[in-house]
Amino acid sequence: MIIQFSVAFSPGLIIALVVNQSVQNSRRKGVEVALGAAAGAIGLTFVSALVVSLLVNTVPVMITVIYFIGSIYILIKGYQTITSDVSTETVIDNNTAFLSGLKVNLLNPKMWVFYLTVLPIYMTSEGGYFLSLVYLGLITLVINFIADITYAYTSDFFFKNSSEKTKGVINKLSGISLVLIGLYLFVSKFF
Repeated sequence: MIIQFSVAFSPGLIIALVVNQSVQNSRRKGVEVALGAAAGAIGLTFVSALVVSLLVNTVPVMITVIYFIGSIYILIKGYQTITSDVSTETVIDNNTAFLSGLKVNLLNPKMWVFYLTVLPIYMTSEGGYFLSLVYLGLITLVINFIADITYAYTSDFFFKNSSEKTKGVINKLSGISLVLIGLYLFVSKFF
């Protein structure tokens, strides 16, 4: 849950689209982007659950490979979050907000890496890998949707009235939590 909240609330492409649409057009358009992203996450959930469960059931050592890649990805994402700026200058046509959210989530390599490598770290074989990953994917979808809606409703106030310094501090705290979690996962599994 901590990893997902850190990832969901740290600025990324979907958050940038939600904020941009909310500030430039309306909260409703920001929510449309969030709904499109959620629809894309449903597709990501089922495809990644199928792929990972087939891989792990066919080649059991793959779970160790996935764990390794997932841990490293969390570390990299944390570092990128710490060092990134908090700009939200992404512009999309306001008539296609839903489709933009859907396409960005489905075509975002970071989302595929997250669903294919990070979520499997937390799966259990009880009840089957597929169902475990679907469950984790749906939890991820809900947390991301909450983050997106929160940004849609608060962005008008927050991004117009907050300093870059405040936004930067929030970004750095999210990144530090990801780095610490990634280190813990890596060390606990491989040392």
